[in-house]
Amino acid sequence: MNVSLVAERYAKALFELALEKSAVEDVYQDSLMITRVCEESKELRLLLKSPIINSGKKLTIIREIFEKNIHQITLTYLLIMVRKNREAFVPAIAVKLAELYQAYKNILTVHFSSPVLPDEETKKQVLALMEKFTTFDVDLKAEIDASLIGGFVLNWEDKQYDASIRREIDDLRSTIAKINLYKKGF
Repeated sequence: MNVSLVAERYAKALFELALEKSAVEDVYQDSLMITRVCEESKELRLLLKSPIINSGKKLTIIREIFEKNIHQITLTYLLIMVRKNREAFVPAIAVKLAELYQAYKNILTVHFSSPVLPDEETKKQVLALMEKFTTFDVDLKAEIDASLIGGFVLNWEDKQYDASIRREIDDLRSTIAKINLYKKGF
């Protein structure tokens, strides 16, 4: 079963329900929290995926973890997911829900990777550069990637702008590899 497709369908249904009930912001914040909790807790991820643990136990645990911290719509949806044996998809659904919210609010997430964290001036320059190419509000996520050696890489949607030293070195290697120093006939 395609996890991405299932997660997208369930996330879309929850998002439309949140729109109908005017709880989009709350459900979005809930999705961020569920994603964070699932990333931080290996035990929760294993619990959600486990076919051995019965759904009654899973319902109790999910209520204990989330009942006081998330909106009633989100909690009810989580409990329905458990009852329908779809709890393994909960982390993926939370991620897709955040993506739907960002598309709804015209927010474009751009991942900025460099060997060091960028300073505020660099962030402003990247935001100004991205605003020339898109009408979306840009949400810049900075990440450290020491393998880049220098420069930076920008990733958004299915696009990438690579201005790293690593790419320059790889390009140089491939150019040198194409040069044939051996000549026939001698």
